[in-house]
Amino acid sequence: MSRTDGRKLVAFAGTAIVGALGFATIYLPFMADRDKLRGLFEEGEQSIPEGARREIQAILKAERESQQRMDEVVHQQQQYEEAEQQKEKQKASPGSMWSSFRRKQ
Repeated sequence: MSRTDGRKLVAFAGTAIVGALGFATIYLPFMADRDKLRGLFEEGEQSIPEGARREIQAILKAERESQQRMDEVVHQQQQYEEAEQQKEKQKASPGSMWSSFRRKQ
C-alpha cells in the first residue's frame, strides 16, 4: 500500500462522512414526517371516517365508565380503611406512659 492509496482512502472516508451528513441534513427531515406522504395527516374532524369516529367514541365512553367504577371502588376502599382506623382508635386509648407514676389524690 503506497502513500497515494492512503490519501485516497482518507479522501474517500471524508467524502463519505460529508455525504452522510448532507443526506441526513437534506433528505431525512422530509422523510421524518412520513404521515404526510401516506396521507395520514390530520386536517380536522373531516379526515376521520364516520365508522372510525363511532368506534373511538364507544371506546372513550367505555374507558370513562371503567374509570368511574374504579374511582367508586377506590372511594369505598378508602371509606372502609378510615372506618377501620377509627374503630382501632376507639378500642385502644393508650393514655400517657407517665400516668402510672402520678400521685393519686
